[in-house]
Amino acid sequence: MLAPGVAVLLGFVALVGNPWLDLDLALADSDSALRVATVLLSYPAWFVDIDQAGPFYFWFGNLRTALFVALAVVGLNKVSGWVSGTAGGKALFVTTAGATTLSAVVAGLASGFVTMVLVDDRSTLPYLNPGRPEEFFLVQLSSSAAFGVLFGSVLGAVVAAAKRREPEKRERPANAPKSLW
Repeated sequence: MLAPGVAVLLGFVALVGNPWLDLDLALADSDSALRVATVLLSYPAWFVDIDQAGPFYFWFGNLRTALFVALAVVGLNKVSGWVSGTAGGKALFVTTAGATTLSAVVAGLASGFVTMVLVDDRSTLPYLNPGRPEEFFLVQLSSSAAFGVLFGSVLGAVVAAAKRREPEKRERPANAPKSLW
């Protein structure tokens, strides 16, 4: 059985990352206060048309989304094993947010590295300065961490709320059988 946050994660990626939904990714420039909304809506993007997105962003976005979903599903399914059953909702919230953030950061950095190595240098030029590749990775680190913390907080709240709604498992006292003698 899947963890409670997995359904929310898969629904979010399928809905918000959907290439046919055409969310305007230029909601805000990088200096705007709405940058948070841009990060949340653009992070899980996946593409079906390489010509529309370009080779670098096509492979980078799809690999980042696939890695994030795979790592987050594995992490969310392990959260109950990492946190004891007697721990409260706060422990589940923090562990879920941490697992989601770690998944996003690893996915962002790994997909950037793999795409940089495998894709032709000409298609990376709009995104990657050949003399300073660390700028690209710092941007990926910050946007992945921001997305992970923001979305992880939502998932943490969902998991903590699901734990609160779950009935307590109490052991019933054993009744000794009456003696036949």
